[in-house]
Amino acid sequence: MPAMQRKDPNPGSRPLPRHIVWDWNGTLQNDVQAAVNGINRLLAQRGLPTVDIDRHRRVFSFPVRDYYTALGFKLEQEDWTRLSRDFIDAFLADESRGLFHGTRPALETLHASGVAMSVLSASEQSTLEASLDGHGLRRFFVEVKGLDNHGAASKVHLAEDLFTRIGGPFDDVWLVGDTTHDKEVADAAGCNCLLLAGGYQSQERLLACGCPVLESVADVPGFFGIVPSAPLVAEISVEAPTSPRQT
Repeated sequence: MPAMQRKDPNPGSRPLPRHIVWDWNGTLQNDVQAAVNGINRLLAQRGLPTVDIDRHRRVFSFPVRDYYTALGFKLEQEDWTRLSRDFIDAFLADESRGLFHGTRPALETLHASGVAMSVLSASEQSTLEASLDGHGLRRFFVEVKGLDNHGAASKVHLAEDLFTRIGGPFDDVWLVGDTTHDKEVADAAGCNCLLLAGGYQSQERLLACGCPVLESVADVPGFFGIVPSAPLVAEISVEAPTSPRQT
């Protein structure tokens, strides 16, 4: 593929990233319906009210245990490892999972423009790798970091290792995700954050983070001036990222 030409209406206003760190579920992979279907199966088995996508986006949070509690699960009476496994089994068997429209072209465009990319996900590592391989996307990413379990807890500790490998400073590194937790991870790492609507949390919750929000992954290259972009859901001035937390 030939190198892409930047088409920024304000040249120099937003430099091309040195590295983009992508979330996976709800950002590159369109799997929100599969997640809702999976959680509804568990809710129905326990006689609890099921949810639709709108409620899921209003309630979903990290760590995912908090989400389960908000939906009525009595986690003190559950085997969390078994519960997580039951959800993952239903989720992975759901045929509604697929890439968001524009995922592959966006990755191809950014890759051709010389942007290094990695994936940082709360998915279990082998499950994450299998998903990327299944979609033929693994070749785009320098690093792929997932959890060592299906508990979907915080990604902050994973980011520490990944960003050490990327190497600072991080003012030209962007984390792209679909939840407020992605903003928390970006702040902890000291990099910029870009959020995408249409994933696991509502647009209103994303806008409250104070960082740019786009409609979809298809708009990401244009955000950096590589191709014409669709309008932002919210165009918010991007402040210099905070310094990484000291541990």
